[in-house]
Amino acid sequence: MILWLDKEKTNSLVEDVVSNTHSSFYKNRLAQSRFDESKDIEDLPTLDRSDLVSVHPDKRLYIPDTDVAFVAYTSGTSSGQPLISYFSEIENYHIDPTWGTSIKRPLVVFPPLNKTFGGTFVQQCRQSQNPCTPLFGSLDNLPASAYLATEVKSDALYTTPSLAVALAPHLKKHYTVEAVKLLVISGESIGESKLMQLRHLYPNALLANLYASSEIGQFIMGPTLEMMKDGVLAFRPLKEALVALELIEGELVVTYALNKAFPLIRYRTGDYFKHSPELSAKYGEGLPILEWSGKGGVDVVRVHGMEIRTGSVDDFFASLSQTIEDYQLHIFPEASDNVSLVIEVVGVSDEVADIVRESFLHSFTLGSGTVSDAMQKDKVTSVIVKVVATLSYQGNKRRVLISHV
Repeated sequence: MILWLDKEKTNSLVEDVVSNTHSSFYKNRLAQSRFDESKDIEDLPTLDRSDLVSVHPDKRLYIPDTDVAFVAYTSGTSSGQPLISYFSEIENYHIDPTWGTSIKRPLVVFPPLNKTFGGTFVQQCRQSQNPCTPLFGSLDNLPASAYLATEVKSDALYTTPSLAVALAPHLKKHYTVEAVKLLVISGESIGESKLMQLRHLYPNALLANLYASSEIGQFIMGPTLEMMKDGVLAFRPLKEALVALELIEGELVVTYALNKAFPLIRYRTGDYFKHSPELSAKYGEGLPILEWSGKGGVDVVRVHGMEIRTGSVDDFFASLSQTIEDYQLHIFPEASDNVSLVIEVVGVSDEVADIVRESFLHSFTLGSGTVSDAMQKDKVTSVIVKVVATLSYQGNKRRVLISHV
């Protein structure tokens, strides 16, 4: 499903990457598609993370290496596959970090912005039609972040849902949560209970849920001001920043060309959404409005500071001495800040199921620690291994990671 497409930009992008003398990465991939102006974007092959990991970034660099502005990476803690991305300077990111509000000094306690993408975020804040001044707090010292907010009278917050909850008591102690007029969250799935908690903790704040990825390098979807005022937690694409946006079996597929170092052509993000015709008619102004797809097969789940990837589930079962071919890991929301995990396995004995659970507790990692560590921190309430005749989630293709968050 094509959500947004600029045909002229698409043709220009394909022409540029095919004729580029610095890299043949896309030229080789597109050789068999024979793309021309009479064809649709669906005729182009899709791209996923594994395609990027398998090729050194120098081999997919589309500008002189002296023009690379900075390098970003995702550690691959869960998948075991670090991904390095090169970025060029970008003249205009086509984003308003105030999201139509009058905020002036957002406090930033959001890992990607506090680390790799801080410089580009400053540029976005300064070149916005509503200029603002970002304040970069400490990820490791939340009281210090609250003190910074106090000293400069911060009126907005960019963070993750988990960090927003953790920061609230420090803001109450050193500043005031009532001063936060805009709460911008990203980086994690968020359920209804966590959403209600955030609205309670930040009673005066409009709430904006944004979408970005380290491969793209910027936020490409967020709410309109009217959506925030109406309490609608959904996403409208920033069309000026995009060449195309698609949904393929619910998965968001992005074509993005602002980063001249390595443009993305039909990149499968591993994140799942659903198109809302009703919200699109009310808020879209000709653009689609997407809602986070909380159920179904996914490639990655980020919730409460934890990350689980399909690859890590497959790697876990491959490491077992017992051969288990059919399995699924289901993630269910519990309270506002924890989840339960249910592993379904087909055709094994109860004894093997017990072995699977014990190994899963102590060897499966959720980012910074094992499942057992997460249970001690009350991030995971329970782990159940169920022997079933048939996996409960059935789709058009194999899915081993199912999110109900």
